[in-house]
Amino acid sequence: MSFVRNPGTIGMLLAAMIGSSGAAFATCIGPPAMVAKLQADPSPENAIVLGSWFAANKQYDCAIETFRDAQKADPQSAELHYLEGLALVGAGEPSAAITPLQDAIRLKPDAIDPHLLLADVYDQSGRREETDEQWKAALAIDPTSETALDGYSRSLAARRDFISVIGLLQRAPRTETLAIRLAQAYGLLNYLDDASRVLNDALKLAPESVDLASAESVVLIKQHKDDEALKLLEYADEHNPDNREADIEYLRILVRTEHRDRARPLGQKLLGQTPHDPEILYLNGVLDHQVGDDSAAKAHLEEAAAQVPDFSYSRYHLGVVLVALKEWKEAKENLEKAIALGDTDAKVHYELGKALHALGENERAAREFQQYQELKKIEYDKEEAASHAAHADEMLAAGKLQDAIADYREACDLAPSSAIDRFKYSAALSRAGDVEGERTQLEQAVKLDPKLAGAQQQLGLILARMGDSPGAVEHFQKAVYAAPGWVEAWIDLAAELATEAHFSDAREAASMALRLDPGNAKARKLGDQLARDPAAQQSQP
Repeated sequence: MSFVRNPGTIGMLLAAMIGSSGAAFATCIGPPAMVAKLQADPSPENAIVLGSWFAANKQYDCAIETFRDAQKADPQSAELHYLEGLALVGAGEPSAAITPLQDAIRLKPDAIDPHLLLADVYDQSGRREETDEQWKAALAIDPTSETALDGYSRSLAARRDFISVIGLLQRAPRTETLAIRLAQAYGLLNYLDDASRVLNDALKLAPESVDLASAESVVLIKQHKDDEALKLLEYADEHNPDNREADIEYLRILVRTEHRDRARPLGQKLLGQTPHDPEILYLNGVLDHQVGDDSAAKAHLEEAAAQVPDFSYSRYHLGVVLVALKEWKEAKENLEKAIALGDTDAKVHYELGKALHALGENERAAREFQQYQELKKIEYDKEEAASHAAHADEMLAAGKLQDAIADYREACDLAPSSAIDRFKYSAALSRAGDVEGERTQLEQAVKLDPKLAGAQQQLGLILARMGDSPGAVEHFQKAVYAAPGWVEAWIDLAAELATEAHFSDAREAASMALRLDPGNAKARKLGDQLARDPAAQQSQP
C-alpha cells in the first residue's frame, strides 16, 4: 500500500527532495487559495496540499509546521507522519525524520513508502542492520518494488553476499540497475554465462541502453569474445548519437581491439570536447603509440598520469612509450610505479627488463625477464583453464557428463588455485555418483576460498549424510557467515543443530531463515517442529 493518494501534491514534495535542500523562508506565505481552504476546513487532505506546496518550494520549516499542526487534529494519520519525515529529510535533518517515519509505520505497517524512506535514512547514517530490515519489510509488502530490490541488493553486494543477491534478483524485473547488479553477482562468482543471459534479457527490453551494453561487453571480454563486445558497443554508439558515454565505451573497445582507423577520429573528437580528461588523454596516448607517434603519446600519457598518478595503466603505457623513445631512467620509474600500483601483466616486467638492461642493471634485468616468462606461463595456463571450464559448462548442459568431468579436471590441473573451477568440478562428480571425489574437490575449494558459501554448504551436506554432525554444523556455519542471506543454508544449519540437540541454536537458525523468507514452507515446518518437540522444549531456559 502506498501513500500516494494525491499524486499531484505528493509528486511536488518528492520532486523537492531531488535537488539540494534550501533554507526555509522566514515567513510561511503560501498560495492564498490553499491557505484559505485550509483555514476553512483544517482537514488532513487540505494540510497535505499546502504542506506539499511549501516543501516543493523548499520552505521545509513551513511544511513541517503544517504537517505537525494537522497531526494535532488527526494524530492517527500515518500519512501526515510520513510527510513530516519526508520534509525533514528535505530540510537536511534525516535523524529527526526517524521518529515520525517510525510512527507512520506503526500506524500503517502495510504502507510501503515509510519503509522505503526510513531504509534510505538508516542507510545514510550507516545503520546497516536497520536498513536491511526496512528493505525486507518493504519487499514483504511489494516483492516487485524496484526501489527495495535495488536498495537491499546493493546492501548485500556491499557485504559481498553475492549468492543472496542472486537469490533476491533472479526473478526481479530486468531493469538496467537490477540486471546489471545481478549480472555482476554472477560474474564475481565466475558464472559468466548466467551473467550474459541476464544482460541479454535486459537488452531485449532496452536494446539501445549504453549501461547494459557496457556491462555485457565486460562479460564478453572476460569470455575472450572481443569481437562480440565490439559489435555490441558499436550498435549502442550508433543508436546514441552525441552520447558521450556511448562514445567513450566504443573508444575503449576500439583501442583494446586495435581498430585504429575507427578509433583515431573518435579519439580526436572526444579530445577536442574535453582536452584535459585523463581517460581521454590516456586512450589517445595508447592510440598514438599504436600508430607510431610516440612524441604525442608521451605528451598525452604524461598529462594523464599527472592528473591521476595512481592509475597503473597510464604508468605502464607511459613506460612503454619511454622505452621506445630510449628515455630509460623515466621509463624505469614509470614501470616500477605501475608494478607498485598492482599491475600484474607479464609485459610490464619485460619492458622494465629492457629499461634496466639499457641502464646497465643487468642482474635485475635478468630477474625481470625471468618473471616475465613465469607470468606468461601462468597467463597461458589460466586462459587454457578458462577455455576448458567453459567447454565443460557446455558439455554439462548438453548432458555429456564424462566429457564435462574431463574438461573440469583439466581446468583444475592448469589453474590449481581456482576455487570456482573446483566447485564446478565437484558438482559434476556429484552427478556421476563419485562422492569421495566430490568431497576432495570441495575440501580443496573451501581451503582456497573459505567464503565460497556454495562449497561450504555442499560439504556440510556430505558430512551430514556420513553422520559427521559436528563437521556438518561447522561448514553450514561457514556457509551462512559467507552468505548471511542464504535461506537454504540457514535451514540446513538449523536441522543439523537439532540433530546435535542444540535446540536453542537450531530455533534461532530456523527463525533467521523465516525472517529472510517468511513464506518458506520448509523453514516454517522446521520451526514448528522445533517449537513442538519435547526435547527441544526441555532446552528452553
